[in-house]
Amino acid sequence: MLLGALERLRGTGPEFHRFLANHGPMAAEALTRIGGDDMVEGWVDRYRVRLQDAPEVIRGIDAGDWRRHLGDEHLIGDWTALLRREAEETGWRELLLRWWPRLLPGLAASATHGVIRTAHAVRSLQEAGDHQDPLLVDELAQGLGYWAARYQPLPGNPGLAGRLDAVSATRALPRLDAAVPSDGPGVGGRLRSLVRLDGFVDRLDAWGAPPGPDAALDELIAAGARVLAAREDAPIAFCHAVTAPAAVRLVLPELPPDLQLRSVAAAWQAVGGIVAAFASPRVGREVSAVDTDPEPLLAELGPKAVEHGDEHVIKLAEAAMREYARSGDSTVLVAADRFRERI
Repeated sequence: MLLGALERLRGTGPEFHRFLANHGPMAAEALTRIGGDDMVEGWVDRYRVRLQDAPEVIRGIDAGDWRRHLGDEHLIGDWTALLRREAEETGWRELLLRWWPRLLPGLAASATHGVIRTAHAVRSLQEAGDHQDPLLVDELAQGLGYWAARYQPLPGNPGLAGRLDAVSATRALPRLDAAVPSDGPGVGGRLRSLVRLDGFVDRLDAWGAPPGPDAALDELIAAGARVLAAREDAPIAFCHAVTAPAAVRLVLPELPPDLQLRSVAAAWQAVGGIVAAFASPRVGREVSAVDTDPEPLLAELGPKAVEHGDEHVIKLAEAAMREYARSGDSTVLVAADRFRERI
């Protein structure tokens, strides 16, 4: 089903309408995991009409000058071409280990869609084993290329050695006043405005992550889920405070230990950036777990997401079910359920 979806999406660009991310490959992959196999083909066909053709190469990027072109969204076609060439020259794991550390400081790229698309591709390649269809390898190249073209560093360099847990550290973040204008469209434009937020960098250093990257991501995703469950004002932004760190977790098994910790730090920087940029005024419920019976939610979340059909709803439902299976924290299920109602 996924290979068929990727074939149907062949030739589409990673963006449309100037800056909106193409969710087709990610949502199709998520649909296959939440009981939507028989819906994939029709969903892709309906979604594809919104998309634009893949951008062409403008000037070319080679292995020697990639650094100076990071974050140049006008060169999306050039970046995709470079990553495709490198994918042909090496295995997908080598490609990932070469580019993941290069791109990690810009994890906020395209509201974190670069890292999310990359992670969905990695999961498919992991499960394919020795039978790696070229469409899957190409999807990884496209994810990495898009991440590079939209590369977006945020202020700070969190060390994960503070004194607060993730929920408390999130609560303590300064918040960008809603009256402050965004430095561009979409989530990315609002995140660029964080350079004007006093105290943001220092507050990022307040989180003391638990030992072990998976335990740290458990705590970070729990914090993101509480914000998403509580707030109704910027649901699209806040859903990425869950899906981005959940995507990072998918890639952890492929990374060496030092890079795993750097990935957790980058995920926290992105989650903290989203909260600081969008969550003003503060809402006290942001720090509260939701005490509810998870079984009905767990049974209904996938089918309701498939029925709803929105790409963000589908991706969040899959991530929430996956994360609940690991942590047992039902707040992430509640957050996904409420998000669907808001979209």
